[in-house]
Amino acid sequence: MDHLQLSAVAHANHHFSSPVSVEMLDRVLALSGIERGWRAIDLGCGPAAMALHLADHYGVTVEAVDRSSVMLDLAQARAKAHRAGERLSFHEAESMDYLATAAPCDLLVAVGAGALVPGAADNAAQLAALAEGVRPGGRLLWGESFWKRPPSDILRAATGPVTALYASHADYVLAGEAAGLTPLYATVSSDQDWDEYAWRYCSAVEAYAADHPDDPAAGAMRQRIAAWRRLYLAEGRDGLGFGLYLFGKP
Repeated sequence: MDHLQLSAVAHANHHFSSPVSVEMLDRVLALSGIERGWRAIDLGCGPAAMALHLADHYGVTVEAVDRSSVMLDLAQARAKAHRAGERLSFHEAESMDYLATAAPCDLLVAVGAGALVPGAADNAAQLAALAEGVRPGGRLLWGESFWKRPPSDILRAATGPVTALYASHADYVLAGEAAGLTPLYATVSSDQDWDEYAWRYCSAVEAYAADHPDDPAAGAMRQRIAAWRRLYLAEGRDGLGFGLYLFGKP
């Protein structure tokens, strides 16, 4: 099972595929100036829960983009059963390839999607590249994990190559300024948000392995999730944060 399939399994019981609550998201969007009829692009949309929330509660149209056909299949199935599903369109593509041909949008969302800009030297470069997909006066909503304290080599390795650009909460706000954006709001996930995310992640993998004992990957999945659970309790819960960052494009 590759990491995209594992992610689909692990996030089966989440609302959003990141440690973000509905209340946290709405608190940020309340300061965005979002208007009914806006056109949004959601990069790394996953199962499209956030895209559907935007469409349903704010009346925007959303272009939901993901490189994973597995995630897009889940997203389209969810959209078909949702009253706001008709406001979404789905696109299988790399994020920057999609932005290169799309018209600038009113709201660009990139929450928990990892490093989206190949070759970006730092977060300022990454945010500047993403902002190219936003119209002047539009908004960029970015969500990413950050280090609360310097990580051990074990935690850094366990979280993968995407951590190369992880920095601090304050560093991310400064990166937006360096990219020529205006910081409008920044907030971080609570310990409860993290526990909700981490334990649902672990429980979903355990449930899948128990329900699919003939899957050749089941044993390895259980070993992997047990190791992550121990690391989360020992270091991840206190050392890893997640923030939402709302920027305006002048």
